[in-house]
Amino acid sequence: MKRLNQLLLLAFLFTGYNVNAQVKFKIGFDFDTERYIVSVVPQATYTEPQNITGTGQVTIRVPANEFIAVDIENLLVGMKWEANSKNEAPQEAPEYDYISFALQMDGLGYPDYEEGKELPLFSFQNAYGCTGKIYLVNNEEDPFMPPNSENANIGNSLTILGAGGEAYNGLYNGGLVSCDPENPTSTAEEFGFSEFRVFPNPAVDFVNVEVDWEGDSQEAMIQMVDATGKLILAEPFSIINGKNTKRLVIDSYPAASYFLYLVSEDWEINLDKVTKQ
Repeated sequence: MKRLNQLLLLAFLFTGYNVNAQVKFKIGFDFDTERYIVSVVPQATYTEPQNITGTGQVTIRVPANEFIAVDIENLLVGMKWEANSKNEAPQEAPEYDYISFALQMDGLGYPDYEEGKELPLFSFQNAYGCTGKIYLVNNEEDPFMPPNSENANIGNSLTILGAGGEAYNGLYNGGLVSCDPENPTSTAEEFGFSEFRVFPNPAVDFVNVEVDWEGDSQEAMIQMVDATGKLILAEPFSIINGKNTKRLVIDSYPAASYFLYLVSEDWEINLDKVTKQ
């Protein structure tokens, strides 16, 4: 009865909010521990009670017959993820298997969702070791998304009170990762990135980011993050073939060290550490 009451309360609360989805899903790989890590990157900050989290699902797409998710480690107190289903080589995508992880909670979760700060949810290993690239399912484009030949419920989802229910808002960095350092995740080099400069550094009032690009035009973002991982500044950066320059005004920020990233839907570049004087 207690569990039912909690779910009814959650449903009632969600109906009282109506805002845009605000969380991107991310997958990474730790080469030291050989573990995959699933995270969310909030696009807004949710404080109690807006951070109430009720349900969730994560689906990965992996090479067929080469992947079993084992040794799942949950990284947030009170939130437990389990690999609860696997669809092997469906006719829509026979070269892949689909593994779904479901959020299991006795009640409600209250994670600390902070804008721009990556929040790890859980990690796991592949029983077969490294088998190359794996993907978070793209809810908008994956051929096996419902309705499908196996009546399977796959896809990514996370319900947060402050997001009005469904908070999933796409994939961070393309939702792609590789465990093979010789065959890495899709990078900016594949799209046309050549080199960059960040100057002046140290900086006082502004810093220039100069990017040489040899491929097709790209829409990206320049992000500045502080030492705690908090997103301090984010500005759009439209990149064209050739030399591109973006000036960031930083005179209002405290003297400290910051980290600059160039981020697109499909890749991310760690540009440089900037010292603000």
